[in-house]
Amino acid sequence: MKNFRNLISVLLIFLCSYSSPLFAHREDYIDETLVYETLEKGEVEPEYWLDFGYKSDADSDKNIGFLQHNFALEYGLTQHWMIDGRSSIKTTRHEGTQFDSGRFETRYRFFDEGTKPIDVAISLEANTERKEHGRQEPAIEPRLILSKDFKRLNLTLNLPEEVFLRTGELAFVPAFGFRYNTNGMLRFGCEMRYNTHSHEDSVIPQIWFALPHEITVKLGYSFGFNRNEESFGRIVLEKGF
Repeated sequence: MKNFRNLISVLLIFLCSYSSPLFAHREDYIDETLVYETLEKGEVEPEYWLDFGYKSDADSDKNIGFLQHNFALEYGLTQHWMIDGRSSIKTTRHEGTQFDSGRFETRYRFFDEGTKPIDVAISLEANTERKEHGRQEPAIEPRLILSKDFKRLNLTLNLPEEVFLRTGELAFVPAFGFRYNTNGMLRFGCEMRYNTHSHEDSVIPQIWFALPHEITVKLGYSFGFNRNEESFGRIVLEKGF
């Protein structure tokens, strides 16, 4: 955790130190790292995510495979303000198909991209996630989003504080992502995330394909570390209207 805090400090200094021409980078990272850009006013973007992977079972010392379907919808209220919602259904051999998680998020960005040394946005999320024994854990999550473009390279830092409504406990869940845009349709990058409450780490290398007609395909794989017992591949399909 100390190393992660040191990394955040270095990134903040780095973000403040440079200024360069900018390129738009609307699409969110593949997991929980939100970008600065929001949808345009009146724009609608449905999304479908497919997760396939396994979770370690300490009792049986075996890996339990799972398949998860995620359905999301984003909408631009104004040029700087958007909302989105997502629900997830998970299937395992032992538990069958269950509602896994849901969230509703609203995000607001200040100013136009690139007008300040660092692009700053805020978001507020209400969510619920299925924990052990099928119990849902509701929470709210305010988040600060810091972003900087260096020509084709984007650096994004998320600083969210999750508040669990049943217990009142807090979890600081910092996330950092970087992405490089090539001259064509290909983009690649990675994101890293740490949960101070559950002590779960994840590293997710990923790749984007920006296709015609505002279609985006994302591929990635989440490697779980520390107490994170899940590792999975993810395929994301987005279409803008």
